[in-house]
Amino acid sequence: MKILVYNRKNSEVWTSAVRKAFPDADVRHWVEEECHDWLADYAVIWQPPASFFLQQTQLKAVFNQGVGVDSLVNLGSLPVDLPVFKLRGVGMEEYMSDYVTYGLLHFYRDFDLYRQQQSDVLWQQHNIDQKSDWTVGILGMGVIGKAVAKAVSALGFPVIGWSRTEKQIEGVESVSGDEGLEHLLKHSRVLVSLLPSTPATRKLLNQKTLEKLPRDSVLINGGRGDVIDMEALQQVLESGHMRGAMLDVFEVEPLDKNHPLWKNSRVIITPHIAAPTPIEQALEQIVADVAGIEQGEMPPAIDKSLGY
Repeated sequence: MKILVYNRKNSEVWTSAVRKAFPDADVRHWVEEECHDWLADYAVIWQPPASFFLQQTQLKAVFNQGVGVDSLVNLGSLPVDLPVFKLRGVGMEEYMSDYVTYGLLHFYRDFDLYRQQQSDVLWQQHNIDQKSDWTVGILGMGVIGKAVAKAVSALGFPVIGWSRTEKQIEGVESVSGDEGLEHLLKHSRVLVSLLPSTPATRKLLNQKTLEKLPRDSVLINGGRGDVIDMEALQQVLESGHMRGAMLDVFEVEPLDKNHPLWKNSRVIITPHIAAPTPIEQALEQIVADVAGIEQGEMPPAIDKSLGY
């Protein structure tokens, strides 16, 4: 079995881990100039260039080293009939639940206000709101979204979850479609975006949609950066309609050093760390999936037409 590994930033780490997970396979790090005559059976990759698929023409399947597959499905060189698999429930959902929980509690318990008061040398206490007044709306109810919804609900916060099709999750109000989105925006004190990047989600959170949130609301984005219209977000923050935001992902990363959000005291910026891929757990799933394919049992692949 031949396996190619590529990661735009951490190829050496991933290649070493894949070799350990597949001790009987011929595992190589993909370098375009060195692999012209070496065609792999499988690829374990993250954000490859278009030339990868132009060169590798005998792949049985591709395994994405994360949940977001937009970098793959947007490549014109990706063969239509090549199965692409994303990671499913390998530990990232726990990381994301921690991230969202931190952001939620940061604003709910007024730590944003206390942080500013410390800068102003101001001693002032704030009343603690009822959790029932802090409905959390979650956009995107896949494996990670469901886990986040359950974690937030377990803390006592009302949760509304929006997805392409309604889900059945205990303790969560599930909605879908345009009417469901309107309902969620209208009632969410905290809006959490865990959406993938697709033509349907790009700039979904714009001036029109963000202003439908209740006044003094908060945005937490751990999904994809291009879901948010950044200029619109800045405007609703500056107008005072929104209280603050915690942002982990951006359309262009790293975020430009001159971007005004860096110095916006209402915003917490993190460098795409909300839910890193646990490599060992990820490879356990990939090993099982490859074994299934070799035995004629195809695991669930992404739907390229939907983008996830």
